[in-house]
Formats: sequence, C-alpha cells, structure tokens
Amino acid sequence: MDNLSLPAGLKAFVIGPIGDKDAEDGSDARIAYEQGIHIFEEVIEPACKAFGLEPIRADMISRTGEIPEQIFRQLRDCPVVIADLTGANPNVMYELGLRHTTGKVTLQIGEKGRLPFDVAAIRTIMFRRTDAGLVQARKDLAKALATNLDTGGDPVTATRIWFEPTVAIEGLATETKYEPAGSEDESEDDAPGFLELLADMESGILSLVQTMQAAITITEDIGEVYSEATNNVRHADARGGGAAARLAIADQTAKKLDVQAERLEVVSGEYAQTVDRIEPGIKYVLTRLAEDAEELAALPNFPLQIDALSQGAAQSIDGALVMRSNALDMGKASRSLRHVGQRLAPSFKRFADTSSRIASWCTLLDGIQKPTSEHNAST
Repeated sequence: MDNLSLPAGLKAFVIGPIGDKDAEDGSDARIAYEQGIHIFEEVIEPACKAFGLEPIRADMISRTGEIPEQIFRQLRDCPVVIADLTGANPNVMYELGLRHTTGKVTLQIGEKGRLPFDVAAIRTIMFRRTDAGLVQARKDLAKALATNLDTGGDPVTATRIWFEPTVAIEGLATETKYEPAGSEDESEDDAPGFLELLADMESGILSLVQTMQAAITITEDIGEVYSEATNNVRHADARGGGAAARLAIADQTAKKLDVQAERLEVVSGEYAQTVDRIEPGIKYVLTRLAEDAEELAALPNFPLQIDALSQGAAQSIDGALVMRSNALDMGKASRSLRHVGQRLAPSFKRFADTSSRIASWCTLLDGIQKPTSEHNAST
C-alpha cells in the first residue's frame, strides 16, 4: 500500500450525525454535533490525510446552491464515502443506501451499542468513545482505507444485485435522451451552464478512472488465481495425483474465482452506468470547446483528459476480450469452472463494450486539436 498513488485533491465524503453547532448547550442537537465533530477530528480526518484524502462533511460544503443536491452528488461521485452510523437517523441510512448502489468504496464506522441493527451484516468498524478506543478506530479505519483504495473494496449483496445484468421486458423499456442547456423541457433559469456541465463531466471522469483502476486490480487478482491453480496442478501431477487431484484443484479455483466474479459484476456495472450518465455531456462539452476558441483556451486540460482516457480504454479492450475467452475456455475442465466462467464472461464483455464507447470519444477531439495547434503556432 505504500506504493499507492492517488490523484491530488481526492475527497472522502463523510456522512453521519451532523447536529447543530448553534443549538443550546446540552441539547440533543448540540451533543450530536460535538460527538460527530469529535469522531471526525480524532478518527476520520487523520486516517484520511494519511492517504492524501480530504475528508468533508455536509456542513463543510461551501458551494452555493441546494445542499441536498450537493450531498447526492457527493454520494454518487466521491471515490470514498465514510459513514459514521452512531445513532444513525433515517437520513443517514437513506444516504448510505443510495451510496451502496454505486459500487464505490464505502466504509462504515460506529460506536458500540449505538448502531442500527439492520447494518450488522455489513462490515463495520466498531469503536468505544475512549482515548484508547479512538486510537484503535483510527488505526482500523486507516487499514480499511489501505485495503479498499487498492482493491476497490468488496460489494455488499444489495450492490451486487443492483448491477446484475437484467433482461429487458418488452413494452416496459424506455429510452432517455440527454437534453443540453436550453432544451424545451427545461426553463432557462434552471438549465445548467457550460461550467456546471464541465464540472459534472470532470467528476465523472474521476469515477471512470477509479473504476478502471479497480478493474485492473480484479484482473490481476484473477491472474494470480490462475497462476496458483497452474502451479498446484503441476505439483499434483508430479506426485501422480491424476484426474481426481486436478478436479479438486479446479473446484477450489472456482470458489476463489467466484469471489472475483462478484466484484467484477459490480465494477463493470458501475463502469457502464457512469459512461451512460456522462457520455452525452462529454460530447456536448467537446462540441462546445471545438466551436468556441475562448472556452478552449480557458480549459486546455479537459481535451487532454479525454484523450488520455480514450487511449487507456482502447488499450484495455483486447485484454478484456482475451479474459472473456479464457473464462469460457476454462469451463472445458470442470462443471464448477464452467459455471464461474459463465459468470465472469458477461462482465468482461461489458467492460470491452464500454471501453469501446470511451475509445470512440477520441474522434470528437479532431475539431479541437486543430484550432489549438493554430493558436499555438500564432503565439
């Protein structure tokens, strides 16, 4: 984990008891605020800063606008969410449920004896509100960050089901269409401006990068399972184990791959859904940049981000398809491997298809690169 490199300015959104700092001393609202701040400052903040993360609470958001909307955007887009479930109220549980649908890293902490019973099945860092207890909680949270930032975390059951491939029911499917600012269905006052669209696209790009990193980690883990199985078969053959020994190894391998298949279903679903959400906006923003040289001069890095993202996605397509083919081919060895291979294959296919969409964005840069070059030549 010492080699983990995170983008500068990466945030961790913290949900939990907020209370009211302006409430009367001794009131429930004031106590909730003081206890929440205490855990934030003593546990969450130092653990996050050790990894270059900037933790923020809802009451620390300084942007103008509607607070609930900004909270929902943080829940959707932040690469890391830390939930303090101590005495969790319905709002906190609702926010946590929304976050679980993203498949992104979500860590839970809570004071012993003050947790809602319905999250007991989800791994939660428990702490006691003592000096030693808070020190241990900080260590546990740092350890959880180290593990999950590197691997992308393990999805809860609800998240896995949310991203399972679904079968379209004829007559019920509807198609949504992106409408840029100024559309007939949206008043001019409520329509997002160009910079708001750009900010949304940038947060979406960060989500894509994180998802691609998680996919790389999962692929590497699958490769390690394959290598381990190959070595085990070699040793078994050397001992004269025969088909029975190979079958036992195959079954053990299938169990390990099934864990990775579950992770991959979530990450591939998040990958596709993020592209679905931001692709129309990215196309719109790139079109605007090509048409307006002044906007391009003010935002030179955005096309570079898209170009790097497109190239990275293009390079991942063949690898995803090879992994899909390998997953199906291993099913020839045993029934258990066939079942897990059939589970892995759709996720690899979804990655390849989604990466193909991202790779196609490079064609939108042609109209931008030319005026940029002319501008550089003239200066």
